[in-house]
Amino acid sequence: METSVIVGLLVIAGVWAVYLVPQLFGERREAMGSTEEFDRWTHSMAYVQKRTASDLASSRRDVIQYRRRRALFILGGLATVSLVGAWYVNSLPLLLTGAFFVSLTALYLMLLAQMNQRRNLQMKVTHVAERPSEWEEPQIRVIAN
Repeated sequence: METSVIVGLLVIAGVWAVYLVPQLFGERREAMGSTEEFDRWTHSMAYVQKRTASDLASSRRDVIQYRRRRALFILGGLATVSLVGAWYVNSLPLLLTGAFFVSLTALYLMLLAQMNQRRNLQMKVTHVAERPSEWEEPQIRVIAN
């Protein structure tokens, strides 16, 4: 009789453990996640406070330029490899693939040129102050005594 009671209590304890243990570890895991998230947030805020807006903008521009150069290099490399492979193997499918990558590279370059032109138009500053012409200015006459 005692063994059946002990086995019954162990089964009940096992069921409770299966139910309660994941919830306890889940809450602790969420607490650690929110603590790590808070730590990341405070570090990023400290980073932003240390740097000026122009520094942040220039670093962002550098990242964008790096990504664009990398994309252009990959497209150019794919076009070159497929065209050289088509020439070496005398393969029409490789030639068409190379033409496709060349056209993608040309489209990407046109897109970059268009984006650059838009940026230049937005950044355009007129340095000439608008002033009325001589005819619009009132004539001043000095009369001496």
